[in-house]
Amino acid sequence: NYSKSLPYGDVISGFVNSAGWIFLIILYYLLTISTLGVFSSLFIDKIVLRINEKHFNCTPKKTTFKDTLYGLWVSEKAFLIYIVLSIFTFWMLFIPVVNIFYQMFMWSVLNKKPLIFDSSYLFLNPKEIEEKLGIKAWLVVFFTSVVYFVPIVSWFGYTIQLIFLSHMVLKKGSK
Repeated sequence: NYSKSLPYGDVISGFVNSAGWIFLIILYYLLTISTLGVFSSLFIDKIVLRINEKHFNCTPKKTTFKDTLYGLWVSEKAFLIYIVLSIFTFWMLFIPVVNIFYQMFMWSVLNKKPLIFDSSYLFLNPKEIEEKLGIKAWLVVFFTSVVYFVPIVSWFGYTIQLIFLSHMVLKKGSK
């Protein structure tokens, strides 16, 4: 470690070591939230069917294993985009106030397409619904991303977002 040969090298070395730990803690938190969305998308159908049964009465389509695999692909693709964007824009986490909106934007990037797919594939074509909803879907996902800032509630953030978006999607689909 060459930093120890510099003036105040111990201070620099200590800062680098502590910054590494901070980076790992942030990375762990972000990856935990990211994987919760991917895994919870496997168990979400019952919630969407219950919302439909209670409020909208849309006719469910016959789903196949291919639909499930495509849903996982949508989630994984969004996850990869999220990771790449996070790597290149990680520095924005250290700008006060901007970091809050940046993180909400990143969670929107991570969750928008999987949420639209999960809330619509049982009844409608997800691509058509995404076009119909346009910016409204992104705004709902963006503003409901606030839930990820609440420690234990954040574990259920994807499900909470799904409930909001399912109401929007099924309302559009029932028209």
